[in-house]
Amino acid sequence: MSVGAARAANPPTRANNNAFDFDAFLSYSRDDDAVADGIQKGLHKIGRRTGRLHALRVFRDKTDLAASPNLWGRITDALNRSRYLIAVLSPQAADSVWVNRELSYWLSQRGPEHLLIVLANGELWWDEATSRFDPNRSDAAPPVFTKSNTLPAEPLYVDVSGDAPWDLHAPAFRDKVTEISAPIHGTSKYELASDDVREQRRFRRLRRVAVLGLVLLTVMAIAAAGVAFVQRQEAIHQRNEAEARRLVSEAEAALADIRSGGDVRAFNQLLAARELTEVPDDGAVLTALFKRLETIKIIETPAPVIGVAFSPDGLRIASAGDDNAIRIWGASTGEAALPPMIGHSDRVTCVTFSPDGNRVASGSKDGTLRLWDAVTGQPIGIPLTQPGGQVGSVAFSPDGQQIASTGLGTVQLWDASTGKPVGKTLTGDMGTVMSVAFSPDGHLVASGSADKKVHFWDRATGEPAGAPITGHPGTVESIAFSPDSKRIVSASSNSIHRWDTGTREPIGDPMFGHTNAVFGIAISPDGTQIASASADSTIRLWDAETGKAIGRPLTGHTDSVYGVAFSPEGNRVVSGSTDKTVRLWDTKIGQPFNGHMDSVASVAFSPDGKRIVSGSADNTVRRWDPITGTPIGRPMIGHTDVVRTVAFSPDGRQIASGSEDNTLRLWNADTGQPIGPPLLGHTGEVYSVAFSPDGRQLVSGSDDKTLRLWDVSTGAPFGEPMVGHTDSVNSTAFSPDGHRIVSASSDENLRLWNAATGQAIGEPLTGHSEAVLGVAFSPDGTQIASGSIDKTVRLWNAYTGRPIGEPLTGHTDTVWSVAFSPDGQRIASASYDKTVRLWDARSERPFGDPLTGHSGRVVNVAFSPDGRKVASASLDRTVRLWPAYADSRALCNKLTANMSPQQWRAWVSPDIDYFKVCPDLPIAADSVR
Repeated sequence: MSVGAARAANPPTRANNNAFDFDAFLSYSRDDDAVADGIQKGLHKIGRRTGRLHALRVFRDKTDLAASPNLWGRITDALNRSRYLIAVLSPQAADSVWVNRELSYWLSQRGPEHLLIVLANGELWWDEATSRFDPNRSDAAPPVFTKSNTLPAEPLYVDVSGDAPWDLHAPAFRDKVTEISAPIHGTSKYELASDDVREQRRFRRLRRVAVLGLVLLTVMAIAAAGVAFVQRQEAIHQRNEAEARRLVSEAEAALADIRSGGDVRAFNQLLAARELTEVPDDGAVLTALFKRLETIKIIETPAPVIGVAFSPDGLRIASAGDDNAIRIWGASTGEAALPPMIGHSDRVTCVTFSPDGNRVASGSKDGTLRLWDAVTGQPIGIPLTQPGGQVGSVAFSPDGQQIASTGLGTVQLWDASTGKPVGKTLTGDMGTVMSVAFSPDGHLVASGSADKKVHFWDRATGEPAGAPITGHPGTVESIAFSPDSKRIVSASSNSIHRWDTGTREPIGDPMFGHTNAVFGIAISPDGTQIASASADSTIRLWDAETGKAIGRPLTGHTDSVYGVAFSPEGNRVVSGSTDKTVRLWDTKIGQPFNGHMDSVASVAFSPDGKRIVSGSADNTVRRWDPITGTPIGRPMIGHTDVVRTVAFSPDGRQIASGSEDNTLRLWNADTGQPIGPPLLGHTGEVYSVAFSPDGRQLVSGSDDKTLRLWDVSTGAPFGEPMVGHTDSVNSTAFSPDGHRIVSASSDENLRLWNAATGQAIGEPLTGHSEAVLGVAFSPDGTQIASGSIDKTVRLWNAYTGRPIGEPLTGHTDTVWSVAFSPDGQRIASASYDKTVRLWDARSERPFGDPLTGHSGRVVNVAFSPDGRKVASASLDRTVRLWPAYADSRALCNKLTANMSPQQWRAWVSPDIDYFKVCPDLPIAADSVR
């Protein structure tokens, strides 16, 4: 039961607020700062009376506690002066000494009566026998709450764990903060919410009365000024709304490459628009997150970037700039880790870390090679002069003892400790040597050059090692060895080539996809992927074995990309471009889950969101890790035909599957082993299966035109088949309270059923013009969504059976599946048009752009329990994950700074006062012209 529901029947009496300095004390872990901030802002705003700064006085250490040597004394003083204590619980709070100490003090001094609990994350399980939270199951309970009889009865709490980013703009979160506020105000949640609305209306009335009073009590000039003020405020409001619409339009155009500006500008415009309007365009934010899904961080630099490198520990990035400087950046923050390393007299063309990460080597157009201390940024020794002029490439040997550098027709080896040349200069009729690499086994040095060849040298003797590789269409811009030294990859013109190091023969066909020259190449540490950087402003990932492209191009750069490198663990790629940015990319996110050998027909999340299950035409069920996209365990084998449907039990311990072999099966979700024999009863293919909310029953829909109920514990059918449809039953769902079932059929209708009796409720729900393939209940049980071959999604009143509004149109082919988000505000749909779409359940309009990436028809969708992701199943044999939550903080996380005041005037408006769109980021300095 929620706090508000319990108190609605018995509203508390209003307390004497004057006896305390604070209405509430917030106890929380610093890891839950965002939750605490959202709650504090809500308590300040909800129920605020006209003329008051805050509705409630809330003590929070971050905003109310000054530095003091007697910290605990200051905290206990604040606790004594507070009417209520709000405990924000999570696993981090449970581990916090301060949270436990604050709660213990409160309970010893004040008892549990004025204690409110908010669950930010984790689990709480009450043990009635011992009158405490079960310490073995309650990872969010502080130690004081796991002691017997500390609390007299199970406390009520408000669960905000699924409400990130805890923004009052979100109705669900505002509703929960109202629930928290009501007892502190001494009223019911309903009354407080009503008061809040009335107060807003009262403020508007007072504003009108104030203007009228001015007219009556003052001279006409003052009255006119009052009216002018109101009009001006309204004019500002209208201007801000118009500016917000313009900013969203410009940002969307930039992200769609319709207009210039780039994504840094677009992100800032979307974030500014979100603050300027009363109704933020969350769909535009979601589209931006999808278009830049793989982008981790955008690091803006003062000059064009020619080369990049990862440190061996993956914590730092080095960039070589056109301003003659090398820069070191924090890989997680994007902030400068050291001052610029200055010493070259011309552009820096290349940069690399030593294998131990303690040194950086750089090469320049000034004809020198330099070594730097990677910790201090100071130069090591004197510049090394490259035979043949400007340095094109530099590389450390695997043991870190030597450095190779290239010039015009030359390759030079150097002693990394002394800086002295090793052996003779390696020369030949090569023209400009663009790239150099040591083989990982340390035996060979390879170089790519303007003569369209890759040359090999014996590192020990300096002599040529066999014939060069020929066959490139142009200059060899970049080369890289595979980790086992058996292959080498080269970039030439707009193509990428794989070669056998031993035979010098090509492996497979050249890899095409870039539309302009490829300047950079890198191979992942495990040798499975190749990354390429191009003058077409993109980075591409390739399967090193098959040569096929992996996913979509990585877009965001607005000019040629010269440098690319993998992180040591292989999950990230860094790139450098002449657009003056260094970018960090996630190589795993957005990639399909591969493993099924045939079409994937169904997908479902576990209740804790930590697993995904899928069913396939390869007759198997698979479990996946949604973070890594890798399979969990072996395929679950037992069905003899296509697995059309899968579902997790509410406790996450079992998986149910339905198949075209006419059976259902139950599986142990942890081991993947079958539970008992198949469930027999249907005489046709099983298309749908769903667990009841209490997990005791299953409902299935079949090609035999019936629904059946099953006892999960015994596997036996409940009663007779549920008859009423005149064609196959394609989809079924229980209502959240478990009392009703809805079914969708190829007879173009939906039906409601009594889950206890199996009897039909009312008449069929009619409105679709073709077979209905997908159906879902909203989380509150008031609405039903359906998808059909008629290419539409429809909403229905779950009690009257009447359609709500017009059909949702946008798909260009059959809608196979629908799902509600956990908060009921969005709907996801899967279509034969190869897209997933999100819809606003309130406005019945599309939420962002279609989600594209599947190469085959999409037949199933499911929301993650937190509502932040959508999983989809496709006939292209893959499962994919998509962003489903418009998180403005995720956009901020991709940036390294707020726009400068100068940029604000150019990108937003010179007429609107500057504000930070990303509170936790610094403000960029204005550029010097």
